[in-house]
Amino acid sequence: MNRRLAVSALTLSFALSTAFAGGSAQAPLGPVTTAQVSNDSDVLAMEVMSMSNLTEITTSQLALQKSSNQAIRAFAQQMITEHTRAQAELSNLAAQKGIRIADKPGADQRLQYNRLTTLSGAAFDAAYKNVQVNGHAMTLALIQTYRSIGKDPQGLALAAKMQPVVARHLEEAKALPGG
Repeated sequence: MNRRLAVSALTLSFALSTAFAGGSAQAPLGPVTTAQVSNDSDVLAMEVMSMSNLTEITTSQLALQKSSNQAIRAFAQQMITEHTRAQAELSNLAAQKGIRIADKPGADQRLQYNRLTTLSGAAFDAAYKNVQVNGHAMTLALIQTYRSIGKDPQGLALAAKMQPVVARHLEEAKALPGG
């Protein structure tokens, strides 16, 4: 009877430890990012900023393929250039700290991308503008929150450097034609 109780306690302990770590009792399907197993604000901020950069890049690449509006196309090229640079800087910082960050947009962002692939013309341009405005607004709010609770000096310095750029991108996105 005591052996059964000990085995049950061990099983429960394992299940709770994996649940609190954000995992499951099963082996992961692939590599995980550091943020998937951490509640550290510095790590989480890097993860979200990475997914944001990658979303801007992929949706803007799609805009270059689908939009014929010169203002949309110019903004899209600017987003690719500036977010590629920001992602490289973020990736370098994460690597220095031994943090594995996302290498693709989040699931919700990939769904937005998938929706964009189904649109064309003015409908695409309006939806792309909406994705850009909402994405930059969310990223700006994230950076502002992170700057008030973060602890890592290099992460905070990068966020401080990025904040005015993201704010500018938000205003430029709002000025795009469409919806």
